[in-house]
Amino acid sequence: MNYVSDNDRLSDAGQVIGVPRKKSRNPANRRAELKRLMLAHETVSVEQLCELLAASPATIRRDLAVLEAEGTLERTRGGAAVQVLRFADQNFAKRELEDVDEKRRIAEAVIRFVPAGGTVFLNDGSTIVAVAKAIVSAGIEVFAATPAVNVASKLAESPNVTTCLLGGFMRTTSLATTGHFTLSMVAQINADVAIIAPDAISLEAGITFVDPNDAALAQRMMEQSHHTVIVATARKLNARCRVTAAAVGKISHLITGTNAGTAELATAGVTIIVAE
Repeated sequence: MNYVSDNDRLSDAGQVIGVPRKKSRNPANRRAELKRLMLAHETVSVEQLCELLAASPATIRRDLAVLEAEGTLERTRGGAAVQVLRFADQNFAKRELEDVDEKRRIAEAVIRFVPAGGTVFLNDGSTIVAVAKAIVSAGIEVFAATPAVNVASKLAESPNVTTCLLGGFMRTTSLATTGHFTLSMVAQINADVAIIAPDAISLEAGITFVDPNDAALAQRMMEQSHHTVIVATARKLNARCRVTAAAVGKISHLITGTNAGTAELATAGVTIIVAE
């Protein structure tokens, strides 16, 4: 078995999905976190926001007042509420607040596989957004191709990243493009590594997705790359979805946040990295 083993640390923030944040002295960053929480939960109390953002009630109320003036939300008695949003925005915001610490650790572990001056594929998903954030923070010079609008937007924050947003039909259930045009663009790019976040992975079913278009895109990205790195949180291990993109044997490395349930996958010769 091939293991790089570290400790698994997950956080639980109580009734509201998320993890307590370190106290931020940057109002813009704190308000960005506040907006993400509001997107996920629609209505949140001042008390809950204080706990999740490690800020005082006075600070939270000032932030809410600023966001209300921007038209982002509406103040309510004891908290705030957002207007009805697009399904894709709200659905992604909820997923982004799941397993936050594990996704961060996985993203930091992925950085070693992003070659300076190289080319990478990134599919879509909240774990991939975490990877994009890590790439930007590391200041790596890289060419990155992705179908995800939110991933491309994050990568564009770095002057060192050349971001290629793959064209295609925008899915109403996600923030990513799909279809023939997307696959055609992928076929024209030769990458060093494909960083793929599947919906599930198991020894029997391989790398699987709910949507056949997602599976086809992942398969094409893997075919166009020298190496494939799969990023998967613990809940995706030893599970299967409707469509298989590739067998486990096609994976170079699997990066996850726990070594529980990885023994079977290791028998296929995959190097498993458990991100600390």
